[in-house]
Order: sequence, then C-alpha cells, then structure tokens
Amino acid sequence: MKTQLISKSWTLALAAIAIIGCSKNNPEVPEPNPNPEENLEGQFLVAATVDNSTYLLTAEALDDENASITTIGNGLEYSGIFSNYMQNGYQGFTAINYGRGDAHLGQRFTINAEGRPEKLGAQFEIQNGFITAGVVGDIAYSLMSGGRSSDPTLATINRIPMSAGDPSHKFFKVNEFPGFEGKNAALLGIADAGNGSFYTGLDFPSDDVDNVIVARINANSLVTEIVYSDTRLTVSGGFYRSARYSQIESATDGDVFVFSGNNRGSKKAGALVIRKGASGFDKDYYWDLEEASGGYRFRRVWPIVEDKFLLEFYNEKIEPDKAVDISNAASQFAIVDMSEKKLSWISGIPAKSDIPDLSVGWPYVFAGKLYIGVITSTEDPRFYVINPETAVAKKGLSVKNASSIAAATFVQYPGTYKK
Repeated sequence: MKTQLISKSWTLALAAIAIIGCSKNNPEVPEPNPNPEENLEGQFLVAATVDNSTYLLTAEALDDENASITTIGNGLEYSGIFSNYMQNGYQGFTAINYGRGDAHLGQRFTINAEGRPEKLGAQFEIQNGFITAGVVGDIAYSLMSGGRSSDPTLATINRIPMSAGDPSHKFFKVNEFPGFEGKNAALLGIADAGNGSFYTGLDFPSDDVDNVIVARINANSLVTEIVYSDTRLTVSGGFYRSARYSQIESATDGDVFVFSGNNRGSKKAGALVIRKGASGFDKDYYWDLEEASGGYRFRRVWPIVEDKFLLEFYNEKIEPDKAVDISNAASQFAIVDMSEKKLSWISGIPAKSDIPDLSVGWPYVFAGKLYIGVITSTEDPRFYVINPETAVAKKGLSVKNASSIAAATFVQYPGTYKK
C-alpha cells in the first residue's frame, strides 16, 4: 500500500489497515498455493517396459492403490528400451539409451491433443555414445568422456533440444582444467547450475588424484568457469558398469550439494556444499553420510524439494578402505535433509531383498510428492508415493502386464493452468 507519511498516529493506523487487508481471511488476497502443480490439468505419461519394448501409457493419477493400467491394447508401443529419462517441464520427456556396442538412440515423447501418447519428432542418434546425461535449462546433454574414446584428451558432448530439432555435438578438452593441466579427466554427471552452465564431477583415476573435484562449465561456449576442490571427500559420481551418475544437485535456494558415495574407499561417503555464488566449498559444512546411514555407501542422488534429496544406497556394508564393487546391488533408499543433517530410511516400500538391482524407475516429484516405480517378485510393477517430510511411502497405481516402470511425468493440457 503506497501512502504519504503524515503523522505517527496515521502511520500506525494505516499499518493496522494494511495488516487487516492482507490477512488470510480476506478473500481478495488469497494465500500463495504451496503446490501450484495441483492447478494443472493434464495426464501422467508413464513409460513401462515389456522385454525389449517400451510402452507409453497415460494415467489420470498415480496415487490410487486400487487403480491400474495395462500395456495390453493400450498406449504407444516403441521397439526398444531406454536407460535415461529426462522430463521436459510439463510437455513430456526425452529418453535415451546406452547402446553398449550398438548405436545410442533417443526419442522424445508427449501426449497429443486427443489425450494419446505419441512420439515427438523422429528418433535420433547420439554421436560417439554417452556414459552420463542431464538437463540444462530446456536442453538435454550427454557426455562421453575421453577415456572411452580414441582420444583420451577429448570428451564428446551431445546437445539434444528437448522439444524439437536435431541433436548436435562438440568436443571438449578434458586435460586443461585449471590446476590439473595435463591430466585427463572423466566427466561424471550433469547438474544444472541455473544460469546456462552445469556442474560435473571430475575423476582422474590414472593420476592418483583422490580429492573431490567439481567443474562448472558453460553449456554453450564449453568454457570452464571455475574448478572446486576439497580434500574431505573423494570423487563425486555414481558408478554402474559403464554408466556414470551425477552426485551433484542444487537445492531450491541455489546452494549446490556435492555428494560422494566413497566409490574408492579412501574416504567416507559424505556431502559438502557450495553456497550460492561462492567460489569454493563451505569449510564449515561436512556431513559423514556413511556414519549417518549406519555404515552404508550410496550410488545415485536425486533432488526432491528445498534441500531434501533421495539417495540410493548399496544393500551391503563395505569394509573401510575398500573400493565399491560396482556390480553390488543398491536397492534401499533414504531421504536426507541437508540443513538438518537428518537421514530417514524410507518405510512402506518392499524390503531391499525383494527389489532387484536397478529395478526402481527414475523418480519423479509432483505436487510435493515423490513417486517411484518399483519391481518386486511378488506383484505387478507399482508406483509408491512418498511423503518427503516423513519418508513414509504408500502404494499407488499398478502397471499390469509389464516388466518394469521406467519413468513418469505430468503432461499439461495447453492453456489450462488455474491460479
């Protein structure tokens, strides 16, 4: 409320009027909706697999334990499966597949105006393959580090528009990072820095560099903006066969949390933080997650909300100073609150012994809830709905006649947002 300062008494009176006018009981000034996604109209796009095919299905909701969808006679069948899914806002997702010795292919998917799943554009190929991927703004990126190509000093970076257009690729020198010139780095993960740049973990496995090292790289110019290093953790990145997963994620307030699952065994699994706008790690922040979890190490990290993250832990404890056997199963999950330094094992999902390795689909956060698709040997694949505040899961929608639930995303009907 704008006014002129007339007298102290008038100021107090006007302040009282402003308080009354802005109270939550005034219907003309509603409180902000803590979950604006609840005002979207649309459907969920679900990717399920059957053997070597992917089925794109639709669902009105994912929360009902008694509801189900099926791959038989429904949806869109795609010949092939995908190893990575990246959500494109409320428009669908981009899916790419690590082809091992074959071509590394990708496809975009959405829901059309008739409410049916459809391919968005043509299938595309990722040049030189990839081992890690992520999204920066509205562009998906994939990386193949130099150690996996004919020239160990070069990484291949593919740039994949999420909505339309052909991918392009460039080469990036991995032996010119400030402070580590002449050493060939593997790039582990892509985490959006929020300003057209991304964070990636640097791994120098052949040079006995055992600190946690993170680079921030401009996604357009491919210029390294800054390199962060700290002796309290080892390499940041999850490992599974040839795949590499990001263990760097941003909180809602712009702080960047750098996790290390202690893959080499030389230091504890833990986390550090780069405060928003800082040029180095916060020297006062360190969390020993290996101790907090009771002695477990972790493989994958996903953001949930604010500074809460989902961690995928290995099922067995690993002896101190021993490297992780990357074939070990990891199918137990916890939510970590980074400001409170609180780790909560998720309850209400099947036991880790009943969940095969890598059988939990890509997690999805919508309207304040965390959804994961889970495979067990006792029932059809099913979504579990997790409250991030309590780490309690409840059964949700099941997908019948499917081998797995790979991913889900909400697709909005155009022009339907309600304030």
